[in-house]
Amino acid sequence: MLLEGDAIVLAGATGRVGGATLATLVREGARVLVLSRSIERAQAAIDDILDDAESAAAAPFAADLNDAVQSAAAVAACVERFGRIDAMVSLAGDGRVARLAESSLDDLRANLAAFVETAYNLALPALRAMLAQSYRPGARSRGRIVVVTAGSSKQPAPGRGLFGIAKAGVNVLMQAIAREHKADGIVANALVLGGVATAAARDYLSAEDLAAAATPQEVADALAFLASDRGSGVNGALVDLNAREVD
Repeated sequence: MLLEGDAIVLAGATGRVGGATLATLVREGARVLVLSRSIERAQAAIDDILDDAESAAAAPFAADLNDAVQSAAAVAACVERFGRIDAMVSLAGDGRVARLAESSLDDLRANLAAFVETAYNLALPALRAMLAQSYRPGARSRGRIVVVTAGSSKQPAPGRGLFGIAKAGVNVLMQAIAREHKADGIVANALVLGGVATAAARDYLSAEDLAAAATPQEVADALAFLASDRGSGVNGALVDLNAREVD
């Protein structure tokens, strides 16, 4: 299995593509600490997505990722429960969409809090825990960090500028971790999503774009690879899952 025995902190499992990610991580052999602001929502995700045998590999944990103390406690809980943290995967964050001329400083701050602060609050304690642990036998890295960002972080669509600014900040955070700790066995990447074929996407994607969009399972497969030791050769990258947008 791609992730056999790995211990992973997963944020965003209750979101639109998080369920497929949770299922894929567990079915590839990982033990997963499932984060949500509500432990009931985290447990519900586990119960809804995994069967009884698979559920034994997942544990719910309540943490508000805008709170640095709670975020650090989540990483500590992973290490306490599973003995280490091999990867941190985050799909968390829900920002505001506003055209620039109609936006406010509060809108900008809301996006920065939703994406940059949450990524920082979870990635930094994960990084410190990874630096404090030894390599697993035969491993090429001692820990992987991957956060989902968006195509708007590179080329923002109209109305997506503030969202893109925040997501670009997360891209740079991942690149900075990778460059500062490449000799320490730490791998950090951003998975940059184009369109994803969720139920909500039907409201704003054309039929052509929806047909070309990445599926939640394709997102999950990419995250599982980047979270695995086999993905350790990809570091400091903005990995485009571009919904087959090749024009």
